[in-house]
Amino acid sequence: MSLILVIGGIRSGKSRFAEQLALSEGAFPWVYLPTAYPSDPEMIGRIERHRRERDARWEVMGLPDAPEPPDALLRRLGCVPSGATFLLDGMGLLLGQFFMFREKVSSARVLEDADPLCAWLSDRNGLTVVVTDEAGSGGIPMTVSGRSFADVLGEMNQKLAKKARSVYLMVAGYPLTVKS
Repeated sequence: MSLILVIGGIRSGKSRFAEQLALSEGAFPWVYLPTAYPSDPEMIGRIERHRRERDARWEVMGLPDAPEPPDALLRRLGCVPSGATFLLDGMGLLLGQFFMFREKVSSARVLEDADPLCAWLSDRNGLTVVVTDEAGSGGIPMTVSGRSFADVLGEMNQKLAKKARSVYLMVAGYPLTVKS
């Protein structure tokens, strides 16, 4: 039962650092859950580039054809072997999908939907590494939905950081230890 949180801005080196950390500190099998939904050609290219960068040691969980509701995700996570090293990359994209399943969804409801995921990530056997976006370093979003998303991501990051044994903040490709 060991959770590590890797947090940072866009293109800060979060994914690369998290993968290296999982391979060096974790144990076989290494299971990778990408969360980017292939919504447009540019995102499809990003997803493919990330897949090519992964070597054969990783078992990459497939993406569903459409964003999935939180309960369906938890059912899929039930297939991750106990004791396996698990890498979730990234929490922001995953939480964004949680907003898609409710009409006029509230931040409180998305956080409620995410609570079982937070518990699974922090309570499972084996090393768990979660990559997430820093929500608090930028300006306040201009739209209600943008502010709701930033609020939920910030709250989820705080919940995960509280349960994590280690938290790293990535800045320009360098990890800063926030909690150890």
